[in-house]
Amino acid sequence: MHALLARSALDRGMQLVAGMLSFLHRGSAAPAMPAAPPCPNFQLVSWRAGARTRREDELARWHESHGG
Repeated sequence: MHALLARSALDRGMQLVAGMLSFLHRGSAAPAMPAAPPCPNFQLVSWRAGARTRREDELARWHESHGG
């Protein structure tokens, strides 16, 4: 009885692996999507020196932009 259960579990596992491999093979044959053009107004932002969290960084930026 255990041999039958072990064999069916092994067969099911092999089917799952085969399905994953066929999915990967199919996915690699799909045409690649074209890269999106870069956004012209994108600016890379770096953290302020004294900021330990995102909130502190945003507050420092707000104070800097509003002159306070």
